Amino acid sequence: MVENIPEEIIKDFQFICHLHEQAVCDHDKCREFSEYLSELLIRLEDMEFYRLADRLMSILLHCKPKETSHCEKANLVGEMMKEITKEAQKVAGK
Repeated sequence: MVENIPEEIIKDFQFICHLHEQAVCDHDKCREFSEYLSELLIRLEDMEFYRLADRLMSILLHCKPKETSHCEKANLVGEMMKEITKEAQKVAGK
């Protein structure tokens, strides 16, 4: 894991993790989650935090917003988000 993770990135992880909790049964929030996650992925790549970016990419591969049904991978994506958020906080010393 990369050291010196900026506080704003930690806050973004926390926000996105919370957003996913809201998105489980709400298609609009689900799309919003996916969009924020994609934007964070690009920012991490620009900042050369490639390991974090790769982990977000693997989360995005599981994330497929659906309009009419519950997300089958909601628990998996949620746990992955919590894990990466905790790891980023730990490395940042938060």
